Amino acid sequence: MMQQPQQPGWAPVQPEGTFLDLRDYGRVIIRRWRLIAACIAVAVVVAVVWTMTQTPIYTATTEMLVKAPLGTATVGTVTPTPLNIENEQQIVDSLKVAESAAESMPEGTDPVALLKHVDVTAVKDADVLQVHYEDTDPQVAQTGAEAFANAYLDYSRSTAQGIIDGQAAPYKEQLTTATTAVQRAQAQARIQQIESTPIDPGQILLNASLPTSPTSPNLLLNLLLAAIVGAFVGLIVAFIRERMDDRLRGRPDLETTIGAPVITMIPEVPSWRDKESAHLVTLQAPRSPAAEAYRTLRTSILVAAAEKGYKTLMVVSAIAGEGKSTTAANLAVVLAQADKRVVLISADLRRPRLNDFFGLPASDRGLSEVLEGDRKAWEALRSGKVDNLWVMSSGKVSDQPTELLQSETMRELLANQREVVDFIIVDCPPVLAVADALVVAPMADAILYVANEQSTPRGAVIAARAQLDQVGANILGSVLNNVESKGTGYAYYGQYVYAQQPSSNGHATAWSRLRKKSRAS
Repeated sequence: MMQQPQQPGWAPVQPEGTFLDLRDYGRVIIRRWRLIAACIAVAVVVAVVWTMTQTPIYTATTEMLVKAPLGTATVGTVTPTPLNIENEQQIVDSLKVAESAAESMPEGTDPVALLKHVDVTAVKDADVLQVHYEDTDPQVAQTGAEAFANAYLDYSRSTAQGIIDGQAAPYKEQLTTATTAVQRAQAQARIQQIESTPIDPGQILLNASLPTSPTSPNLLLNLLLAAIVGAFVGLIVAFIRERMDDRLRGRPDLETTIGAPVITMIPEVPSWRDKESAHLVTLQAPRSPAAEAYRTLRTSILVAAAEKGYKTLMVVSAIAGEGKSTTAANLAVVLAQADKRVVLISADLRRPRLNDFFGLPASDRGLSEVLEGDRKAWEALRSGKVDNLWVMSSGKVSDQPTELLQSETMRELLANQREVVDFIIVDCPPVLAVADALVVAPMADAILYVANEQSTPRGAVIAARAQLDQVGANILGSVLNNVESKGTGYAYYGQYVYAQQPSSNGHATAWSRLRKKSRAS
């Protein structure tokens, strides 16, 4: 059964609450700001293109005061109802008014089509209506607004006149049938009273002016809306990408996933983007933040070695390209600079590159030849670029690398080297790629796990930890590579100047120095 990754008991307990959640959201936005900005940019470009392709629309407005046409006086048997501005608003936008307005519009205008261009709004706390008419022609827009306003007033006036005529009609009939002068006088008086009722449907307060600039499309408004929509879509896409992204998310994530402390974080170095090139930053830039990070790693290794007697350290990673060989080479250098005798062994018998870090040519005297019995161990050791460091390259590419690394000869090699040096650093192939690292892991005192913050999948870390647990590997800690400088704390080191360590002037051969120190110990 696959073992679950260990949960470190020393891991800090993250507080619960909204504040932490908001910080998490903020980190997602910061990490994905380019994606969000791209969505906003696309939305803005689409808005600009769409705006430029639209036909300009002009709007003219007429404002009019609305009244009850018959006022508050009773007309015959009809008692006028109070003015309802909402009803009047609907009347202006009715087909009856549109049919009357069409008479003032260009010939052949369809009243139903006119209603699609008109919009009526009521002014708050006033009996005032505003008639807005839209058209691609500013002159037509002006004519349409005035036509609807006048048509409404005419309709309201004619409706009131119809009420008056309806109330006067019975008395006019009575006038024609009256037999006495008194009856005729009474009928005549009623007719005069009804017909004298004043009609006042309202008046135009503001005539429509000829619009000089289009109201639609509105470029600024469209850009603002596009930016808001683009930001909203960008945030959604960013959080979806974040949810689907399986990469590690900093130090706490790696510590929780691997179940071991992150001993150091190596800041990103621009020159490392070319993964085919080998760089010894501890020699090329000894005062750089990356070099300081390796010295921090050295300090932790020395403390662990003093407490638990560790000598053989195997450097592994889950997949290729995570900086495993770079870490092994630079760790060996800083340990040697601390006056520790170090042997660096390249146990990658498939795709070796450790010798490139030290400018050593590929040869037929390496680990493969030692394990096959063609060479003695001392013949395969070559001097590194600093005192106290010996490098054993992988030698020729073997047809059976796993079998060679699993052999008793490999165990004897590591056991013999323990007697003459302070540290043995073993660089192995990725854990998930081949079985080579798994057969060497039980022979090492401790495992140093290496991950890349910007490329290592979380699932790969979990799978590698499970396989290492199955062979009983002892994981000392992990190294997080390629970390943004602002997140490591080493960015501040550039403000200080450190004294360089004096170099040794010894001229003995690699094997003679190794044998002398072995006898002295």
